[in-house]
Amino acid sequence: MIQPNKRAAFGFCAEKEKCMYKRLLQSMLITCLAALIAIPAAAQNASSANNSGEKGQANAQDQNIKNDQLANAPGQKHQPPPARKGGPAAKGIYCDVHIDNRTPLIVSVYMNGDLLGVIGPWGDLYPDITYGTAQLYARAVFTDGSVLTFGPRNYQCVGGSYTWSLTP
Repeated sequence: MIQPNKRAAFGFCAEKEKCMYKRLLQSMLITCLAALIAIPAAAQNASSANNSGEKGQANAQDQNIKNDQLANAPGQKHQPPPARKGGPAAKGIYCDVHIDNRTPLIVSVYMNGDLLGVIGPWGDLYPDITYGTAQLYARAVFTDGSVLTFGPRNYQCVGGSYTWSLTP
């Protein structure tokens, strides 16, 4: 009767060739798992994305919007202007974002639930986004009370450029 080898547990091998083969299989498995996790994350941050609109009702509560006000509050705290508007040079990671309205509609655009701007028909918006995660969302409101929504789309700014195309 053969005595079990106490060192034959996970990570230990009795023979050198078997041990090398086992370690190779383990490293291949870890590499495959890491690739499976990284692929969806990389796809999320592709350099461009299309988003077709979804119909809804304008009077329904929209969980993607925190602030829809176009009015400015007296004494409100303002962000400094970007470098291209005479402000200080950007420090750290900065992303060039292009929101491309490929519809004949007026579209309100939101970042992290706050109104970012309004894009006219066939227009463009170039918001300033710095390092971190931004949730982009857009919607077009119709006179019959319906809406066409785009997103939300989560974008992870890690440098580079990104285009979000809004299509009907």
